[in-house]
Amino acid sequence: MTAIELMLSRDEARWLAVTASGLDRRPFRRKPTALDILNTIRKLGSVQLDTISVVSRSHETVLWSRLGPYDPALISALYDPGLVLTEYLAHAAAIVPIESLPLFRGYMERARRSSEWSAEPANRAVMDRVLERIAADGPTASRHFDRPDDGRRAEQWEWYGLKPERRALDALWVRGETVLRQRDRGFARVFDLPHRVMPGFWEADPIPDDVRDAMLVRKAISALGVGTPMWVSDYFRTGGPSYVSSARSRELLQTMETRGEILPVSVPGIKGPIWLDATLAPYIDDYRKGRLRPSLTTLLSPFDNLIWNRDRGEQLFDFTYRLECYTPQPKRVYGYYTLPILYRGRIVGRLDPSYDRRQRFLTIKSIHLEPWVRPSAAMISAISQALEDLVHFLGGNQGSWTVLRANPPLVLQMLTPVD
Repeated sequence: MTAIELMLSRDEARWLAVTASGLDRRPFRRKPTALDILNTIRKLGSVQLDTISVVSRSHETVLWSRLGPYDPALISALYDPGLVLTEYLAHAAAIVPIESLPLFRGYMERARRSSEWSAEPANRAVMDRVLERIAADGPTASRHFDRPDDGRRAEQWEWYGLKPERRALDALWVRGETVLRQRDRGFARVFDLPHRVMPGFWEADPIPDDVRDAMLVRKAISALGVGTPMWVSDYFRTGGPSYVSSARSRELLQTMETRGEILPVSVPGIKGPIWLDATLAPYIDDYRKGRLRPSLTTLLSPFDNLIWNRDRGEQLFDFTYRLECYTPQPKRVYGYYTLPILYRGRIVGRLDPSYDRRQRFLTIKSIHLEPWVRPSAAMISAISQALEDLVHFLGGNQGSWTVLRANPPLVLQMLTPVD
């Protein structure tokens, strides 16, 4: 028997999604610990990585948005010596809890069978030499190998540079012949043999495909809170294909519905089917009574789990986002690397930041509120506090920020650093 759909308002659906993502409120006032960071990553399932660091690196921003200022060195310690975090192609390149790595073993095995580059005898020989080096010397990065001494410079299209070992390291990682053990101070990847990072990884029986798919879908809907089959399918994917197709996700979500793990819901303006993580259902009554609604105001990385699916951002949050760092400057609309502004469960705008690490000063080159937003004193004060919080996390002093331009211009007069 099919359960009766629960009707949610768009605000309620957004609040549930924000709550599921840990962005409804800061969980505590104390300083976050390494365990808090680990639990947040486990809750999210994965945290996408990116090399751009206009303010902080994307994964650091994702954690700050939820936890507030913390010591980023705690993340490194969770990699090594903690050995509770690693990385894989979970949502493009992403941080994952070490216990989740077996979920991607099937992809590793397929990569071993299908890689044309690795099948070339000369390339396989390089990979074998790299494995021998790691076995003998321990954790190894690209910098441990010399580049060819032929005077040639890498062409723009040569993504891996001139070191064949660099491409070999990446191929070995994708194939599961190595596991990422650490990020060094320069954010370079450091690899080790699987048995040294996760003993028994390849010796254990693989997770059956149907069980793996169900686990990924369960993790996805838990992190999303509210999800369509397309949103759930997109949550765990390589740089391209999803691990679980939309059609398969729909089948598994229907099975979860019959077990009462998720509830069918409808949301105005969003084509179904849509499901809600059943553990969030008690919030609905609270919301309708004016309780426990999201109260956090913060800034989001462009690669934050809440908005990394741009279609979901448009359908659920009425927010269109395009990363403009690869757009020529004259054609940019909002800025090089804009951070969406989350205010009490809605995305109300974006700002274009630049942080001077030497001066420890944050410059907001521009801030744009969405056309429908009517700025209030409470909203602008909350955004000011979010900027103070970000500066604190980055290592700056109170009030060490300024805003150069705003749309609407009134916001510029209202945004004032704390003296």
